[in-house]
Parts: sequence; structure tokens; C-alpha cells
Amino acid sequence: MLGFNCVALLGLLGTFAKARSVNLPVKLEVKAALNSRTANVHLLNADRSAYPFAVTYGSCHSTDQHEAHHTLSTVHEQDTDRLVWILPEDINTSGCLSAWSASHELVGRSEQLTVNKDSRQWKKKRELDQATRLSKRESILMTNASGIDAEGPWFDGVEMLKEKKIGAVSVKQAKAKKIAIVGAGMAGLMTFLCLNMSGFQNLEIIEAGQRLGGRVHTAYLEGGPFDYQYQEMGPTRFPETIQYTGSNETLPINDQRLVFQLADVMNQLNKGHPNFTVNFIPWIQRSPNGLYYFNGIKKPNGLPPTVTEVTNNKNLTAQILIDPLVTSVSDLITDLACDPNTTAAAAKNIFTAHKAWLDTGLGGLGGDDWSEFAYIHNYLKYSLNVTDQALATVPGDGENSFWDFIYECGYFSATEWRTIDGGLNRLPYSFYPHVDSITKMDRSIERAEFLPKTNQVQLSWKKRFTDIEFQSATYDYAMISVPFSKVRSWRFPNTLFNPTLRDAISAVPYTAVCKARLSVVSLPVLSCSHQLQVALQFETRFWEHYEQPIFGGCSTTTDIPGIGSICYPSYKLNATGRGVMLASYTDGDFGLRFSSLTDEEHVQYVLNAMIEIHGPAARKQYTGRYNRRCWLLDPLETASWASPSIGMHKLYIPAYFKTENNMIFIGEHTSFLCLGIWHPGKCAAPARAWLGRRSQGHNADIYGSLHKYLK
Repeated sequence: MLGFNCVALLGLLGTFAKARSVNLPVKLEVKAALNSRTANVHLLNADRSAYPFAVTYGSCHSTDQHEAHHTLSTVHEQDTDRLVWILPEDINTSGCLSAWSASHELVGRSEQLTVNKDSRQWKKKRELDQATRLSKRESILMTNASGIDAEGPWFDGVEMLKEKKIGAVSVKQAKAKKIAIVGAGMAGLMTFLCLNMSGFQNLEIIEAGQRLGGRVHTAYLEGGPFDYQYQEMGPTRFPETIQYTGSNETLPINDQRLVFQLADVMNQLNKGHPNFTVNFIPWIQRSPNGLYYFNGIKKPNGLPPTVTEVTNNKNLTAQILIDPLVTSVSDLITDLACDPNTTAAAAKNIFTAHKAWLDTGLGGLGGDDWSEFAYIHNYLKYSLNVTDQALATVPGDGENSFWDFIYECGYFSATEWRTIDGGLNRLPYSFYPHVDSITKMDRSIERAEFLPKTNQVQLSWKKRFTDIEFQSATYDYAMISVPFSKVRSWRFPNTLFNPTLRDAISAVPYTAVCKARLSVVSLPVLSCSHQLQVALQFETRFWEHYEQPIFGGCSTTTDIPGIGSICYPSYKLNATGRGVMLASYTDGDFGLRFSSLTDEEHVQYVLNAMIEIHGPAARKQYTGRYNRRCWLLDPLETASWASPSIGMHKLYIPAYFKTENNMIFIGEHTSFLCLGIWHPGKCAAPARAWLGRRSQGHNADIYGSLHKYLK
């Protein structure tokens, strides 16, 4: 009977406490389950008379503040609407939050809370605590030393708040911070989306040019997107699936899903408006009838043999004597880079695959510790001559990590590809309704200065390059997605960076590519970099009417210097009317050398090569319209994509995860992978922060946005 009365009495006390908490002036609420070591405590409709008050955790029946298990914080400001609660390891699994006035009177109490210490997140944090301890700092340093795997899978930055002194937080004030996003390429646009959808509204995008998209650049030689007279002068397509040779299963390439998911989000935000819809169509990566034009060999019909014919008949190629030892080393390199297990691992999770390569690649030597040349010559002890000849048969020039070759071997083995109907410009264009009012065009930043007195960043520019005086604006934070190839020409008055970040800005090398496109109809346009592209327009798609027709693909190759890859459109196959060919895509040394030519000289050179390869139809049907783009000569880019040398991944990436002088650097150059958008011969470079090491990707932007959010 006594036991029954005790239970009944406790029940009555609980009912009384609950009824009493309803009438208290401070309302405390935790909306999410307590499954991890951090939580948000919401302060609802607190009466003004209650301030200041302390918030504690302890028994739901306590009448004395000193009986609390621990104190969360003291709230002084009336506009505070949320607290960050760091749950200690020894917390009781059942209890209530209580608010106490300055005179230690109870002024608020939550519902009874249950802490789940058996959750995965709780156990993960306990293991992390045993391995490393985070020292007290002004900000959360996202480095390996602080327990974050900076080069590996997604980190859980919130868990790093364990030993940081957290006080009352005004969400409205925090999200009212004025943030500049410098650069309106895909990295900047993705950063805008992440911050905007997280509640940050005081955002301003600063773009030096007059368009959105950065290195995502579709050239419309005639009409608009759906006149289908275009070629991509930047990234071109997205690999979607790959067949794993170990089991013949088809695997999705998961990191590419970021691009497809982004398109879905933008379509939802734009409510299917036809002007801003992003739709994907198949991309043809390889054509069995692509032409193989080397050593001047042609068939009786005047055309070079196809790649299929060359594969089946070696007499259609010039026979070149190769040292068997060189062949052996070339095969060794290919086996290393194209290992099916590595390819499958990268398709499933590119982050863990990259981290495994850094840690255990090259048989445990460390994948980013040996360049291709050093591994073959210095470690495997092959001669300089054999090393030089073997490296000439594989991608790269020997000075970089094998990771480039691993990535390209895996992803260029994709079985299915996608591109965007109407051109990749459709993706950045889908942001226009959301960013037009907050974007400042034609504003090329030249200086960035941290102002310690106000804890702000001042960005400066000139309206005209002949101006003497600078125009300036101040921001609480600056998210800088501008390529380091451009940032290294900025000035940072009275602003010092950590030497590692400083060196990254000045030292990360960039690749050069040039494209030339000939179109059946288009107006001349120029822009250039080490990446050089030329698109040409013709009166018909004559290549689709060969006896062995070429439908799409970048399979036509040649040894004509400076031409590189030749790509045919994958859209509107068998269409009548004019057509646009990517007549030249080249990079590296040729991209650099040919960028010195004038538009007219380079385009004529490319046209002559197309006539030599495709016959007189190319001469007769050329409309005179072209687009030539050299990213090296583009004043807003001055390069194609970042190409870190050996060791730079391990050294520089952790530096990008730090906020220095209220600046956060994002963009494809700050990521560690080749991710989303692809050029014909290389991964593209629109947003490593959005899409990958050369693409770019969204990942660095998400990292950067999360880092800003935690700050």
C-alpha cells in the first residue's frame, strides 16, 4: 500500500509540475529527439520580466537551482530565441530543462526529456573523444588535428562543438550577417542556395562579368537554346553509371547525383517554368564510326578509317616499333590506375576512395606522396628512357599523382552519360529568378581587407580600369569562389593569412585548354586559356550521312598538331538543317601555344584540319560562323582548371576548411576530386566547390557553407 501511495504521489507531483510549468513566464522546448551530443533549445514567448535567467538541466521536480546537473547558459538579451546545448557525457537520461531568475526562482520548465545514449551518433562521439580532444579555440578548426578527416568522407562539424564555450544565440542576428559571395559561377550559386535555404537572407553575389555560370559556358552560334545550334565551350556532360567488371553489375556514379539533385531542386523552386527548366538528355560519349586519322592514312573513299576498322585491322595504322619493356611498364600503369575494385569503390563513394588512395595507395606508400615519374623511375627503378616513353602513353605528364589517371580511367569508362537539353547554360540560368535582385554584375574585385575594429571584410573594385579611386563595400563574411589564378593578383592590405593558405593561393597550378567550334551559322566570339576550343557551324550534319554515319561522340582523333578531340552533337540526331561541330578541343602545351594566334588564324587552321579529315564537304558547307574560347585569355578566369601537383592535396585542403580574416575560399580549386561537369578530354572546371577538383563540384561549396553556418 505504501508503494502504491508513493507511485501515486510521484504521479501527482509530475502532474503538478507540468501544470505549473505551463504558467511560468519562460517557455523551454526541444523539438528534436536527443540522439546526439548537441541540440537546440528554443525559447518561446519569454516574458520581459524574466530576464536575465539561467537555463539548467536536472530533475523535473527540482525547486533549487543548485540541484541542477549542469548549466547551459545565462540569457541576457530579449531577442535571443535559441540556445545551443552541448550534452555532457555523464548527463542523466531523463530530466527537464529549467529557467531560473537572478534571484534563483523557477521561471520556466520544459516537458520531461529523454536522452538516448545508445544512439549511433552518441557512440560515435564517445569513440571520437577517446581518440582525440579538441582544444578550446575561438572557432572550430576543420582539420585532421581537431578530429575531422579533412580529406575523407563528410565530417560532422557540429560534434566538434563539445568543448567550445557556447552561449545564448540569437538566430535572427546570426542569420542577418551580411555575406558576400564573390563569383557567380556554379560554386558561388551553389553557396547561395545552401545559405539561402538555411535561412541566411542578407546575401550579395558579386560577379566580375555579365552572366551567371562562370566556366559553364554554352556557345549559341545561332538562335537560342532550342534552335540547337550550340556547343559547350566549358564542361559538356555527366557520367551516370558504370559497369563493374568484377560482377558485371551496373553501379550509379554517386557523386554525380549532386548535379541531378540540384536540377530537381531548381525545377521545384521554379515550379516548372519553361524558361528555367533543366532537363537531361542522353549524351553519346563514343561512336564506333568515329574517324582515326593518323599518319595520313585514308581509305579509297577519301575518309580515314573508323575506330572500329582500326581495331579490327591493324594494317590501317602505321606500325611503330615499341620496346617491349615500355609496353610492360605502360600495362603496369594501366593496371594500377584501372583496377576494377578501385573503380567500383570510387563510383560508390568517391570520398572514401580518395582518402584510401592517399593513405594506402601504391601498395601502402601513400598515393599523394609519389608522382607518376618518381614512382616508376625512383621507386621501381626503370630507366629514364623507359619511364619517359611509358608515361607518354598515359594521361598526364608524369609530375602529378596517379589519382588523375585513376579518376579518368574509371569515369571515362562510364556506360551511360547525360547532358542538359538546350545546353549546360540552362543550369546556372535557372538561378536567375532567385539571385537577379542581389547580384552585382561588372564588379571585379581587386582588393580584400580585414577590418579588425569592426570584424568585417572590405572588398574594393574600380568602375573603370582607368579610375584612380576604388569603390568599396563591407561585409561580415566573404565567401570567395574566384579561381586562385585570379585571386593571386588581388591585394590584401593589412591582412595576413596562414602561410599554408597563402602558399596555396599563390602556388596551385592551372591547366590550359583551348576550344574552337565551327558552326553552320554563328557570330564570331573569342575567349581563351590553356584550354582552347573551336566550334564550327556547317550547313548540314554531313557526318551523319556518311556510309558509316557518325552520331554524337568524341571518338574522332588525329595527330594533326593542336586539334586534340573532335566532338559531334548528341542532341537532335538526324535533324535537318545546320549543325555545330566541336572541331578542336586541346589543352596543355598546345592550348598555350595556339592561344597566341588570332581568331582568324586559329579558326582557319582548324577548318583546314576538318577539311583534311572530313573531305570537301567541310569546305563547301562551312557557314563562316564559329566560336573560339581560350580560358587563358579570359580576364575573369585566366586559366582552365586547377591541377594540384604532388602533395598539394594533403597539404592545402585542410587550410581551405579554416575561416581566416572572415574569408572562406570555395570553388573547384579547393576540392580534392574531379566531380561533376566534364570536358571532352578532361573533367571540367566550373565548380570544384560545386563539382569537383576540375569540375566542380558542389562539395567544396557545401563544406564552405557548412563552415560558415558553424561560425
